[in-house]
Amino acid sequence: MFSQELLRWEQPHIADNLDYTPASIQTAYERFLAMKDGITNGNIVVRLPTHDMPRARISADGESWNISPSGTLSEPLSTPITDLIVDLHVALHLPEDIGMMIVSMLGAILVALIISGVIGHRRIFKDAFRLRTGNNEQLTQGDLHNRMSVWGLPFHLTIAITGVYFGLASFLTSIYADTLYDGKKMDLFADLYGTSIQVEHQPKVANIAQALSEIDSIAPNTQPVFVTLENATKDNQYILLGSQHLDKLIYSEQYRFDSHGQYIDKVGYSDGDAGQQALFSVYRIHFGHFGPETMKIFFGLMGFALTIISVTGINLWLAKRQMQGALNQLWLGFVWGTPIGLTVAAILELTLSLPPKPVFWLVLVAGLIASLMQNVLAKTHHRLLNVLALLLVVLAVTHFVGHYPDSLVLNSVIIDAAFIVFALCVWRYRHSRVRKGWNS
Repeated sequence: MFSQELLRWEQPHIADNLDYTPASIQTAYERFLAMKDGITNGNIVVRLPTHDMPRARISADGESWNISPSGTLSEPLSTPITDLIVDLHVALHLPEDIGMMIVSMLGAILVALIISGVIGHRRIFKDAFRLRTGNNEQLTQGDLHNRMSVWGLPFHLTIAITGVYFGLASFLTSIYADTLYDGKKMDLFADLYGTSIQVEHQPKVANIAQALSEIDSIAPNTQPVFVTLENATKDNQYILLGSQHLDKLIYSEQYRFDSHGQYIDKVGYSDGDAGQQALFSVYRIHFGHFGPETMKIFFGLMGFALTIISVTGINLWLAKRQMQGALNQLWLGFVWGTPIGLTVAAILELTLSLPPKPVFWLVLVAGLIASLMQNVLAKTHHRLLNVLALLLVVLAVTHFVGHYPDSLVLNSVIIDAAFIVFALCVWRYRHSRVRKGWNS
């Protein structure tokens, strides 16, 4: 949800700036091409500055460089902490195809749980305003689970369904092609993504500046977000310019130019069939990247609510077993070991430049083992909460001090302050458990 803000938080010394011109983007592209000796193995992608991500960068062959407003390549993009979180969300740090398939299958299970939950809880809507907060933890968690489920139902279902799409799209493509297109995938792709274009005898250095200058007249009141050099440096190279239509949910319309910067056509997402527009709206709907900044905050809160629903659901199931064993201990270690692992990985990356992914998994496994070795769940729970609260404060202070004075920019101040607020919330939650005498 907040990956763009985290990208800026990791490199606060790179100034946010919207004062880029077509000429500066062209200069950066040519310098990048010269650095690559005029040859790339794939496409070249330029991410243009926008209000939600006021920085420009250029990428190819696994390399990404930040672009300054003057068109110089300032330094490589380095965001290992953001990559840790994004890759965990997208593919669980597994090979991408396998990981995305598993995540999408879990999304399908989530859809089934949401629907069956509504059917199974006959009083779920009748008790929509009921929340008991006494000393009975099971009743409190049950009410919290049901209330958040009811009030966030449209959001939870939307997130689950759109999440299913990302991993199963390629699998479903084969089914649709066999069923509706006599097995001809290219015909299906033509209907979805537009027909491919054929150009030849194109210059190796494309005129991006010309394309960027023309888009204002071709598609006024749109926001250019990226430029892709398809078949980069090849004889059939052409420019694909993505521009967002601010009155639509599609991620972008794609306008195609030859390498001279002369307009050819658009793919047609912005005025295509309803199904096609819906397909290209999935990304922004899933991540809440539309509307004002308050929409992101709303999506963040709803995502946090979905986390609480998931945890309390398992907690209630464990409570109904009326026994405490290894499963209770492992679940406790997993729930609180995950944020602890993420925080430790971030701290060690900021201080020692250790790779976050292996650190995260080592800490999580260590947390599971430590929880399994404890007999008193309440004490283990309190210790985990104390550790998490302390680590969140350490993370905020480490980032602020390590990047000072660049960490004084508003984006970094807000994120560091958010970590402190999270720490206070964890401490307050821990304090409430002790006061109420909850032991599980």
